[in-house]
Amino acid sequence: MPEVNFSTFFPEFDGLYDDQEMEKIWVDQSAQFREFWSKRVLGSDSGIISDDDCDKIIKIIDRSGKGNNKDTEAIAKAMVAQGSWRRLFNELHRNRKLGIAVNKILIEQDPKAKAQYIDELYGMEEAQRIYLTGKSGNTISVFLAAYDPFSNLSIISLKDRKLLLECLKSPYVENFDSQTIGAKIIQSNASLNNAIKATGVTGNARKISRYCYFAPVKELWRGEFSAPQEVSPSNQSKEFIVTVASDDADERSDDGEVRESIKIQGLLAKIGEEMGFDIWLPNPDRVRVSKVWQPKDPRTLLTTLPLSYDKATQSTISLIDVIWIKNKRSIARAFEVEHTTSIYSGILRMADLVALQPDIKIKMHIVAPLDRQEKFSTEIRRPVFSYMTNGRLSDMCTFISYDDVKHIAELEYLSHTRDGILESFEVSAERSDE
Repeated sequence: MPEVNFSTFFPEFDGLYDDQEMEKIWVDQSAQFREFWSKRVLGSDSGIISDDDCDKIIKIIDRSGKGNNKDTEAIAKAMVAQGSWRRLFNELHRNRKLGIAVNKILIEQDPKAKAQYIDELYGMEEAQRIYLTGKSGNTISVFLAAYDPFSNLSIISLKDRKLLLECLKSPYVENFDSQTIGAKIIQSNASLNNAIKATGVTGNARKISRYCYFAPVKELWRGEFSAPQEVSPSNQSKEFIVTVASDDADERSDDGEVRESIKIQGLLAKIGEEMGFDIWLPNPDRVRVSKVWQPKDPRTLLTTLPLSYDKATQSTISLIDVIWIKNKRSIARAFEVEHTTSIYSGILRMADLVALQPDIKIKMHIVAPLDRQEKFSTEIRRPVFSYMTNGRLSDMCTFISYDDVKHIAELEYLSHTRDGILESFEVSAERSDE
């Protein structure tokens, strides 16, 4: 059997990749992004950027964007919800300081200065509240790739870049963890580009990025993360042992943090009430939540669950942090709020519910601070949650950040808004890849 190396599958990929067509597409899409950036985001007008205008650009930068499908040419899966992108663009438009800070990163040609500008952005408190400063560097890397897709890799996740660099045995990996976020984003782009080309793979940054996510190539560097798309009879009966690592950061540390999670529970209850749902809260939480939310009609907060499930299912459901119940008969949405407790515990509760009632059809959400989104994605992709009888839990349960809950709670005409609006703010656990 011939040896398989990183460039083994390039001839096959090259035969499928239309260089001229792809270049034409990305010249046009990059031009659209640049025009939107200069005229709308950096524009001097004080009006908001409409959802329609934002969505046209989100379609280019995020494969999960509204209207996209598996064949759409977009930068990558960015792990940012549609509504969060819209809010981000409007905040960059409203806050000139932030907009200019990002613009300096995009237009700078010197790598060291570019990295420094990224570090400065990450140090800005207002940037940390709008998805600009994640540990994986997704948002800034998406902007860089959209601004110049032929020089900047569409491999936006620093985790994926590191895995690729390790696979290619790049000496740069030794310095990776000790660098600042700005240096990581900029230097990993150059080092990975060079390392891939050294194997015999040719093309611009966009083509190289697509090759890295070509199915047989992805197995070379990230095969252990693959999860089945469907469950066959042969693996339905498999048993899995899951070890939960100790995480000191997950322990309750002070009253301030506990109060924040209770506040979010209260906001979720308020949002559900405004949308016309009845609310269920676990009995132990009711006194604490009452300090931040009290129903306008006491009957809205149910005292018993009006559900005809068995005792084990009822017991599991009764402990879920917030439940929206429709017509006093069925669960519409279930929320687990995870602030200082382990993300894993909330996911496990949702998994227990699905295991007890395989045919249950409800929308489930883990709600946590934005910086815990990555941990959510890691935990919910564990094998035990990927081989469930009725599918992967990651297809049923999504992430919503605290900031997005607060934003939804402040929406005008909330009482006339359907709960489907949450889908503009939820993020699935799909990897930020091609």
